[in-house]
Amino acid sequence: MADEPRKPRIRRRRIIERPRLIHALDRSSAGLRMLVGGSGFGKTTLAEQWAPRDGRSLGWFRAHRSAADVAVVARGLSTAAAVSVAGAGRRMLERLTVTEDPEREAILLAEMLVEDLQDWPDEGWIAIDDYQHLAVSAASEAFVQTIVQQTPVRMLLASRVRPSWVSARSILDGKVLEIPQAALAMGAEEIEEVLEGARTELTAGLLALAGGWPAVVGLAGMAPDAPYPDADRPETLYEFFAEELYRGLDPTVQTGLAVLAAMPLVDRELAETILGPERAARVCDEALSLGILEEREDRLELHPLVRSFFEARNPRDPIETSTAFPHAWAYYKARRELDAAFDLAEKLGDPDDVDRVMVDSMEELLHGARLSTLESWVDRAIARVGESAAVLLAQGEVALRQGRHLTSQAIAERILRSAPGGQRLRFRTYLLGGKAAHIGSREHEALELYAHAERVSVTDVQRRLARWGQLTASAALELEVAHDLLSELEVSTAKGLDPTESIRTADKRLALGLRFGRVSSLPEAKRVAELLPSVSDPFVRCSFRSTFSCALNLAAEYSAALEVARGMIADATEFRVEFARSYGELMRAAALAGLRRFSEAHDALAESFAQAVRCTDSFAQQGVYAGRVRALLHEGRVSEACALEPPDLSESLPGMRGEVWTSRGLALACMGRVEEALELAEMSETSTRAIEPRMLVCCIRAVAASKTRDVRLTSALRDLVSIGFESGAVDFVVTAYRASPDLLVPLFRDPQTAERVGYVIARASDNEFAESMGVNTLEAVDPVSTLSAREREVYELICQGLTNAEIAAQLFISVGTVKVHVHHVFDKVGIRSRTALVLNAASRRNQATTAATDEDSNTSPSEG
Repeated sequence: MADEPRKPRIRRRRIIERPRLIHALDRSSAGLRMLVGGSGFGKTTLAEQWAPRDGRSLGWFRAHRSAADVAVVARGLSTAAAVSVAGAGRRMLERLTVTEDPEREAILLAEMLVEDLQDWPDEGWIAIDDYQHLAVSAASEAFVQTIVQQTPVRMLLASRVRPSWVSARSILDGKVLEIPQAALAMGAEEIEEVLEGARTELTAGLLALAGGWPAVVGLAGMAPDAPYPDADRPETLYEFFAEELYRGLDPTVQTGLAVLAAMPLVDRELAETILGPERAARVCDEALSLGILEEREDRLELHPLVRSFFEARNPRDPIETSTAFPHAWAYYKARRELDAAFDLAEKLGDPDDVDRVMVDSMEELLHGARLSTLESWVDRAIARVGESAAVLLAQGEVALRQGRHLTSQAIAERILRSAPGGQRLRFRTYLLGGKAAHIGSREHEALELYAHAERVSVTDVQRRLARWGQLTASAALELEVAHDLLSELEVSTAKGLDPTESIRTADKRLALGLRFGRVSSLPEAKRVAELLPSVSDPFVRCSFRSTFSCALNLAAEYSAALEVARGMIADATEFRVEFARSYGELMRAAALAGLRRFSEAHDALAESFAQAVRCTDSFAQQGVYAGRVRALLHEGRVSEACALEPPDLSESLPGMRGEVWTSRGLALACMGRVEEALELAEMSETSTRAIEPRMLVCCIRAVAASKTRDVRLTSALRDLVSIGFESGAVDFVVTAYRASPDLLVPLFRDPQTAERVGYVIARASDNEFAESMGVNTLEAVDPVSTLSAREREVYELICQGLTNAEIAAQLFISVGTVKVHVHHVFDKVGIRSRTALVLNAASRRNQATTAATDEDSNTSPSEG
């Protein structure tokens, strides 16, 4: 018994206030105040002591390893800011759920939060603890820097490192307060207060050797009976006192703490799960009373130095730890603590555990825009388990969202060649390959991969995802199967009125109509549009508004199209869907051109092009060219439309390529360069069935026939009008007669086109324009105007009450001939009796007299 080692006596940890540091924080007026020092220098304790004073309202973001992901930082700071500004970050969070590269958009996301924080209250503060975890990420630092520099928010940072964006000049100027490690170190009086007389003989030595390191001082005060240590550096001193403290613990508490130290995240419930309720209570209560554990926001935190001590010492029972692993694993999974689950699998699990958490968490990480986290997991998993199928799949998902679609598809094909066993992994791999191929415009490959994904799918959700992919690829290829796919998806959507699915389906239906040359679903889109406020995804809203405004413009419903386009621009601007703004401005320009607000239309086109260039969107740039040509043609500036340089079409879709060709072709036709125009029309016709090029081909042929006095002019005009109405694209009738006004007379001369063109002119508010070209639109649609000269004479005499014999005598024709003319008059006017005809003529004369009287009464004396 004499040789039994002495069990050290443990004293409760003594935490003191440090007035000199609190005073330094108080007297500063800097908006950013920082506590910068190594682990164990009391930064968090000091921040927690200072924060609640003087009526401050403070929101905390306690950073962990995951803060290297800017998405985690964005959510954390949004939550912290909401303590002082309710609802802060709502729009940013919506955008975050749909962005594919949050690191690239870090400043953009921060600026969205900035807009919510301009009215920051005087008492409001945000505290970031353990800032060093996010300092390893340039994107995360840029996010915080933007908040600090562009808002009146006051911020307190506790960090082991100084933020890279804080300059020495800003500290010297007093714009930033830094309390460095030297100031955080304890002085002699503070050491004496912590030791509280327990180790007075060590005060001077501790001050010299430990450099005032609070962690060492605290442990020394807790181990008052420990012998004078033989140490030559602070770290050795800390290890000595930590070992003394550990030896003083009950063995049950020792092993319990060792197991908890192995867990990435701990709370009371997890402790009870893996230690049992009674033992957990004993271990936690003892550790909390000694200050080994800290309880913050329902979490139990071991100080990093304590955790490092246990990891270096490795005292835990491997049997107990292995027993705890599955319980902790299940606990983290149930609470969606993804980072803790991966950390646990990496530390204690086997390769299958790492793969499993990777596959289980991938979708949620991607949906939460945590691309950086997934990329980090890939690197760590490769070091732990190598390039497994799950790791490769994660690599492919990251590559896809970084714009490396060829790499992504190559990774998917590599996985499929290795024949992974899990259905879920195979499905995700096929889906990944399909997305990558589609983004790279390899639509045939995309269609095949999406079809494979459907074949291995086992749930309705998986089947729908695969079919949406097939629909997208087949529509791009203009395959008829796209219609069947859409019909099937519509049936499944009809089972429940989900706003997002309804809007997405309506969008696809409109888009399919545009692709295949006939928009018939515009009335339904008008009904579904009322669901837009219930759709949370700004990308879905912008996509629908884009196709909806396009369809409204094609229908010559310009005012409605303008309203929808403005809504799209506002939505894209508010939620920073940058690429969508170009298409919104393009649709706004088309509506303004339709409304004859040409100066505004050209301004919108300039903004659309600038936005397309900023987003390196060649498709949008090609669309702006076509829009500019047509706006100039609406304005009658034909030579300027011809002078526009066409864009590069080496990378373009068939529909857009045809639209560029035929837009230029119409300008050329209006200039009389008919052969070139018809050649472009022929090229387009063999390339695409999309609605815009199809209608522009009709325009080109009508104008060409007019310029060459071709006998097929009437047929070409009838095709233009009938196809325009059938396809839902009467805007191109407007485009044709505005670009070539000489088409108006033959359009109104033909009874088969006159009435419909009258509708179009009224819809486009072009009555004055038509009258300036010598066309009275009201008379043109009047059935009496369709009468021949002789029929008109017979009509006038009937209206005077003459009999057939009297008309024959007056016109020097036979009674039989009069009867034939009378029947023609009845047929064309739509009236079957002479009495009704007389009454109708009297009514028309009265209306004409009233209109003339009104016009005279509205004429001023000077005009008279």
